[in-house]
Amino acid sequence: MDFPFWPVKTFAPVIGLFVLAFSYPTFSQSSLLGKNCNLAILGATEKKSFLAFDQEFRYALSNLDAGVMALLVKPSLRVNDDRGSYYIEDARSLQLRLEEVFTPGVRGAVLKERTETLSCTPAGVMYGDGIVWVAFTGNHYAIETVNVPETRRVSITPERTIEFVCNAAKHRVIVDAIGEGTPRYRAWTRPHSLAEKPDLEISSGKREFQGSGVCAYTSWTFKSGAATFQVDGPGGCYESSKQPPASSRGSLGVSVSGKPELNWWCY
Repeated sequence: MDFPFWPVKTFAPVIGLFVLAFSYPTFSQSSLLGKNCNLAILGATEKKSFLAFDQEFRYALSNLDAGVMALLVKPSLRVNDDRGSYYIEDARSLQLRLEEVFTPGVRGAVLKERTETLSCTPAGVMYGDGIVWVAFTGNHYAIETVNVPETRRVSITPERTIEFVCNAAKHRVIVDAIGEGTPRYRAWTRPHSLAEKPDLEISSGKREFQGSGVCAYTSWTFKSGAATFQVDGPGGCYESSKQPPASSRGSLGVSVSGKPELNWWCY
Protein backbone atom coordinates (compact mmCIF):
# COMPACT_ATOMS: atom_id res chain seq x y z
CA MET A 1 0.00 0.00 0.00
CA ASP A 2 1.34 3.43 -0.84
CA PHE A 3 2.01 5.64 2.14
CA PRO A 4 0.02 8.89 2.22
CA PHE A 5 2.11 12.04 1.87
CA TRP A 6 1.44 15.62 0.93
CA PRO A 7 3.71 18.66 1.18
CA VAL A 8 3.37 20.03 4.69
CA LYS A 9 1.97 23.44 3.71
CA THR A 10 -0.87 21.91 1.68
CA PHE A 11 -2.20 19.35 4.16
CA ALA A 12 -5.41 21.12 5.13
CA PRO A 13 -6.93 21.79 1.66
CA VAL A 14 -6.23 18.29 0.41
CA ILE A 15 -7.44 16.62 3.59
CA GLY A 16 -10.60 18.71 3.46
CA LEU A 17 -11.52 17.20 0.12
CA PHE A 18 -11.12 13.72 1.52
CA VAL A 19 -13.19 14.48 4.60
CA LEU A 20 -16.04 15.83 2.48
CA ALA A 21 -15.88 12.80 0.25
CA PHE A 22 -16.68 10.27 2.97
CA SER A 23 -19.76 9.81 5.09
CA TYR A 24 -20.71 6.96 7.37
CA PRO A 25 -24.48 6.44 7.25
CA THR A 26 -24.31 2.65 7.20
CA PHE A 27 -21.46 2.18 9.69
CA SER A 28 -21.93 1.01 13.26
CA GLN A 29 -21.96 3.76 15.88
CA SER A 30 -19.69 1.65 18.11
CA SER A 31 -16.74 2.54 15.86
CA LEU A 32 -17.64 6.24 15.58
CA LEU A 33 -14.73 8.36 16.80
CA GLY A 34 -16.18 11.74 15.83
CA LYS A 35 -18.00 13.54 13.04
CA ASN A 36 -14.95 13.22 10.75
CA CYS A 37 -14.02 9.63 11.52
CA ASN A 38 -15.79 6.33 11.79
CA LEU A 39 -13.11 3.69 12.25
CA ALA A 40 -15.24 1.20 10.34
CA ILE A 41 -13.82 2.75 7.16
CA LEU A 42 -10.53 1.08 8.19
CA GLY A 43 -12.19 -2.25 8.92
CA ALA A 44 -12.43 -1.75 12.70
CA THR A 45 -15.55 -2.76 14.61
CA GLU A 46 -15.06 -0.70 17.79
CA LYS A 47 -13.19 2.36 19.03
CA LYS A 48 -11.93 1.16 22.42
CA SER A 49 -8.70 -0.18 20.88
CA PHE A 50 -7.98 3.12 19.14
CA LEU A 51 -8.64 5.14 22.29
CA ALA A 52 -6.13 2.91 24.13
CA PHE A 53 -3.58 3.48 21.34
CA ASP A 54 -4.25 7.23 21.42
CA GLN A 55 -3.58 7.37 25.16
CA GLU A 56 -0.27 5.52 24.74
CA PHE A 57 0.75 7.70 21.78
CA ARG A 58 0.14 10.89 23.73
CA TYR A 59 2.05 9.45 26.70
CA ALA A 60 5.05 8.56 24.51
CA LEU A 61 5.07 12.06 22.98
CA SER A 62 4.66 13.89 26.28
CA ASN A 63 7.49 11.91 27.87
CA LEU A 64 9.64 11.44 24.73
CA ASP A 65 9.69 7.75 25.64
CA ALA A 66 11.53 6.01 22.80
CA GLY A 67 10.82 2.50 24.09
CA VAL A 68 7.06 3.00 24.22
CA MET A 69 7.13 4.79 20.86
CA ALA A 70 9.01 1.86 19.31
CA LEU A 71 6.12 -0.41 20.32
CA LEU A 72 3.61 1.94 18.67
CA VAL A 73 5.19 2.38 15.22
CA LYS A 74 5.09 -0.01 12.28
CA PRO A 75 8.27 -2.07 11.85
CA SER A 76 9.13 0.19 8.90
CA LEU A 77 8.20 3.75 9.87
CA ARG A 78 8.19 6.15 6.92
CA VAL A 79 9.45 9.69 7.59
CA ASN A 80 9.08 12.55 5.11
CA ASP A 81 11.12 15.68 5.80
CA ASP A 82 13.26 18.23 3.96
CA ARG A 83 15.75 15.47 3.08
CA GLY A 84 13.10 13.43 1.32
CA SER A 85 11.65 10.10 2.45
CA TYR A 86 13.37 7.43 4.52
CA TYR A 87 12.44 4.47 6.68
CA ILE A 88 13.29 3.68 10.29
CA GLU A 89 13.54 -0.08 10.67
CA ASP A 90 14.45 -0.75 14.32
CA ALA A 91 14.00 0.56 17.84
CA ARG A 92 17.60 1.77 18.26
CA SER A 93 17.43 3.89 15.09
CA LEU A 94 14.13 5.38 16.25
CA GLN A 95 15.65 6.22 19.62
CA LEU A 96 18.55 8.09 18.01
CA ARG A 97 16.21 10.09 15.74
CA LEU A 98 13.25 10.40 18.07
CA GLU A 99 13.44 14.19 18.43
CA GLU A 100 14.15 14.65 14.71
CA VAL A 101 11.02 12.71 13.77
CA PHE A 102 8.72 13.74 16.61
CA THR A 103 9.74 17.39 16.63
CA PRO A 104 8.07 20.06 18.77
CA GLY A 105 5.83 20.82 15.78
CA VAL A 106 4.77 17.19 15.40
CA ARG A 107 4.25 16.75 19.13
CA GLY A 108 2.25 19.95 19.36
CA ALA A 109 0.02 19.03 16.43
CA VAL A 110 -0.87 15.69 18.02
CA LEU A 111 -1.19 16.77 21.63
CA LYS A 112 -3.39 19.79 20.98
CA GLU A 113 -5.88 17.86 18.83
CA ARG A 114 -8.83 16.31 20.57
CA THR A 115 -9.51 12.69 19.76
CA GLU A 116 -13.09 13.41 18.70
CA THR A 117 -11.90 15.88 16.03
CA LEU A 118 -9.57 13.42 14.25
CA SER A 119 -10.25 12.59 10.60
CA CYS A 120 -9.80 9.29 8.84
CA THR A 121 -9.86 7.87 5.32
CA PRO A 122 -9.35 4.30 4.10
CA ALA A 123 -5.60 5.05 4.29
CA GLY A 124 -5.66 5.65 8.06
CA VAL A 125 -6.31 8.08 10.89
CA MET A 126 -4.79 11.56 10.60
CA TYR A 127 -3.33 13.69 13.35
CA GLY A 128 -2.60 17.34 12.61
CA ASP A 129 -4.25 17.30 9.16
CA GLY A 130 -1.90 14.56 7.99
CA ILE A 131 1.31 15.25 9.92
CA VAL A 132 0.99 11.77 11.45
CA TRP A 133 -0.82 8.84 9.85
CA VAL A 134 -1.92 5.82 11.86
CA ALA A 135 -2.81 2.54 10.16
CA PHE A 136 -5.08 -0.25 11.35
CA THR A 137 -3.34 -3.60 10.79
CA GLY A 138 -6.42 -5.72 11.40
CA ASN A 139 -5.76 -6.31 15.09
CA HIS A 140 -3.99 -3.17 16.32
CA TYR A 141 -3.13 0.42 15.41
CA ALA A 142 0.38 1.55 14.48
CA ILE A 143 2.03 4.81 13.39
CA GLU A 144 2.79 4.39 9.71
CA THR A 145 4.02 7.78 8.44
CA VAL A 146 5.30 11.03 9.94
CA ASN A 147 5.44 14.17 7.76
CA VAL A 148 7.85 16.46 9.62
CA PRO A 149 6.85 20.12 9.15
CA GLU A 150 10.12 21.68 10.34
CA THR A 151 13.84 20.93 10.14
CA ARG A 152 15.40 19.79 13.39
CA ARG A 153 18.77 18.07 13.79
CA VAL A 154 19.38 16.66 17.23
CA SER A 155 22.40 14.81 18.54
CA ILE A 156 21.49 12.76 21.60
CA THR A 157 23.20 10.24 23.82
CA PRO A 158 20.42 8.47 25.71
CA GLU A 159 21.09 7.12 29.19
CA ARG A 160 19.68 3.76 28.20
CA THR A 161 20.07 2.08 24.83
CA ILE A 162 17.00 0.30 23.51
CA GLU A 163 18.23 -3.06 22.30
CA PHE A 164 14.97 -4.71 21.26
CA VAL A 165 11.19 -4.33 21.47
CA CYS A 166 8.67 -7.12 21.05
CA ASN A 167 5.01 -6.79 20.12
CA ALA A 168 3.71 -10.27 20.90
CA ALA A 169 0.18 -11.61 21.08
CA LYS A 170 0.04 -11.60 24.89
CA HIS A 171 2.81 -9.25 25.93
CA ARG A 172 4.70 -6.12 24.90
CA VAL A 173 8.35 -6.06 25.91
CA ILE A 174 11.21 -3.54 25.97
CA VAL A 175 14.81 -4.67 26.46
CA ASP A 176 17.29 -1.87 27.19
CA ALA A 177 20.62 -1.29 28.92
CA ILE A 178 22.98 1.41 30.08
CA GLY A 179 25.73 1.30 27.48
CA GLU A 180 27.06 -2.24 27.21
CA GLY A 181 25.90 -3.01 30.73
CA THR A 182 23.43 -5.58 32.02
CA PRO A 183 20.15 -5.60 30.06
CA ARG A 184 16.81 -4.75 31.67
CA TYR A 185 13.46 -6.40 30.87
CA ARG A 186 10.11 -4.60 31.06
CA ALA A 187 6.83 -6.23 30.03
CA TRP A 188 3.18 -5.24 29.82
CA THR A 189 0.49 -7.92 29.58
CA ARG A 190 -2.16 -7.03 27.02
CA PRO A 191 -4.44 -5.11 27.25
CA HIS A 192 -2.61 -3.16 29.98
CA SER A 193 -1.50 0.30 28.85
CA LEU A 194 2.08 1.25 28.10
CA ALA A 195 1.33 4.49 29.93
CA GLU A 196 1.15 2.47 33.18
CA LYS A 197 3.97 0.83 35.12
CA PRO A 198 5.18 -2.45 33.59
CA ASP A 199 3.53 -5.60 34.88
CA LEU A 200 7.00 -7.08 35.24
CA GLU A 201 10.43 -5.47 35.43
CA ILE A 202 13.65 -7.44 35.77
CA SER A 203 16.63 -5.16 36.26
CA SER A 204 19.37 -7.66 35.49
CA GLY A 205 19.63 -10.19 32.67
CA LYS A 206 22.12 -11.81 30.31
CA ARG A 207 22.90 -10.93 26.70
CA GLU A 208 24.38 -13.55 24.38
CA PHE A 209 25.28 -13.65 20.70
CA GLN A 210 24.18 -16.93 19.19
CA GLY A 211 25.03 -18.66 15.91
CA SER A 212 27.34 -17.34 13.24
CA GLY A 213 27.24 -15.91 9.72
CA VAL A 214 23.71 -15.72 8.31
CA CYS A 215 22.45 -17.65 11.35
CA ALA A 216 23.68 -15.08 13.91
CA TYR A 217 21.23 -13.43 16.32
CA THR A 218 21.13 -11.85 19.79
CA SER A 219 19.42 -13.53 22.71
CA TRP A 220 18.50 -12.02 26.10
CA THR A 221 17.65 -14.14 29.16
CA PHE A 222 16.02 -12.93 32.37
CA LYS A 223 15.02 -14.81 35.52
CA SER A 224 12.34 -13.98 38.07
CA GLY A 225 11.68 -16.58 40.74
CA ALA A 226 11.01 -19.91 39.00
CA ALA A 227 10.32 -18.24 35.65
CA THR A 228 12.79 -17.70 32.81
CA PHE A 229 12.09 -15.21 30.03
CA GLN A 230 14.03 -15.50 26.78
CA VAL A 231 13.87 -12.86 24.08
CA ASP A 232 15.47 -13.64 20.71
CA GLY A 233 16.14 -10.92 18.19
CA PRO A 234 15.84 -11.21 14.40
CA GLY A 235 18.04 -13.65 12.57
CA GLY A 236 18.92 -17.26 13.28
CA CYS A 237 18.23 -20.33 11.21
CA TYR A 238 15.25 -22.65 11.55
CA GLU A 239 14.26 -26.09 10.37
CA SER A 240 12.16 -25.96 7.19
CA SER A 241 9.12 -27.18 9.14
CA LYS A 242 9.49 -24.48 11.84
CA GLN A 243 10.01 -21.32 9.81
CA PRO A 244 8.83 -18.13 11.55
CA PRO A 245 6.11 -15.97 9.98
CA ALA A 246 7.50 -13.68 7.30
CA SER A 247 6.64 -10.53 9.28
CA SER A 248 8.08 -11.68 12.62
CA ARG A 249 11.10 -9.88 14.08
CA GLY A 250 12.05 -12.28 16.85
CA SER A 251 10.42 -14.33 19.59
CA LEU A 252 9.54 -14.37 23.28
CA GLY A 253 9.59 -17.52 25.39
CA VAL A 254 8.52 -18.05 29.01
CA SER A 255 9.34 -21.21 30.94
CA VAL A 256 8.50 -22.19 34.49
CA SER A 257 9.88 -25.33 36.08
CA GLY A 258 7.44 -28.21 35.68
CA LYS A 259 5.19 -26.43 33.16
CA PRO A 260 5.12 -26.38 29.34
CA GLU A 261 7.10 -23.54 27.78
CA LEU A 262 5.08 -20.73 26.22
CA ASN A 263 6.28 -19.03 23.06
CA TRP A 264 5.15 -16.07 20.94
CA TRP A 265 6.49 -14.41 17.83
CA CYS A 266 7.49 -10.75 18.05
CA TYR A 267 6.26 -8.24 15.48
